[in-house]
Amino acid sequence: MDRQLWVEHVDALYEIWSELRRDFSHVELETCTGGGGRIDLGILRYAAECWPSDNTDPFDRLHIQEGFTQFYAPQVMMCWVTDTPDNANKAKRSIAYKFHSAMSGGLGIGANINHLSPEEVGQYKAHIELYKEIRQTIQFGDLYRLLPPRSSNLSAVEYLSSSQDEVVVLAFLHTQQYGDPCPRLKLQGLDETARYEISSDGKLYYGSTLMHYGLPIALKGDYDSVLLRLRRI
Repeated sequence: MDRQLWVEHVDALYEIWSELRRDFSHVELETCTGGGGRIDLGILRYAAECWPSDNTDPFDRLHIQEGFTQFYAPQVMMCWVTDTPDNANKAKRSIAYKFHSAMSGGLGIGANINHLSPEEVGQYKAHIELYKEIRQTIQFGDLYRLLPPRSSNLSAVEYLSSSQDEVVVLAFLHTQQYGDPCPRLKLQGLDETARYEISSDGKLYYGSTLMHYGLPIALKGDYDSVLLRLRRI
């Protein structure tokens, strides 16, 4: 009886969403709270986006987003930069770290921008402008989970555009002990014979080098992150 109740609940929910989509086709609908059972492939017939969790800590989100994208595309995964409190058990996350974590899906801003300093406003604007340049690759490209956050102190994801001309890499260093080097990232899905240029410094690498020897990552300390863009030339 209890099991049938939940089946009927979901059927009724789908019916309501179907009517909302039919009557308000211009409205973008979001489904949320995976713990409440409101994110599934069926609801995506009606919802344009999903809210994976109310936990918006950028480090915790790496774990949540890694699991979420095992089943769902990054384009439906909403990731917000928020005013997460710096509790006693939480190391401070930089604005860059927050944005890099949130750029892994559909970037949103949930912070109170009225409390930002002029310098912080400038950082927000720069990150938002950058995301607008790469969001086509993030949301509609191929996702490669290079290093899941549970496997080591370094985690990374790679996005390859549908044209295979642009690569976006997001890397996160959680902690670092003295003397520990940051390992190279072995990229995936590239053309081994093509050359790729890193936009930040103009360095060139063959695809075979990036996939077999790896991309050098300059991260250090705790909760450091970097976004790298590569273009096939």
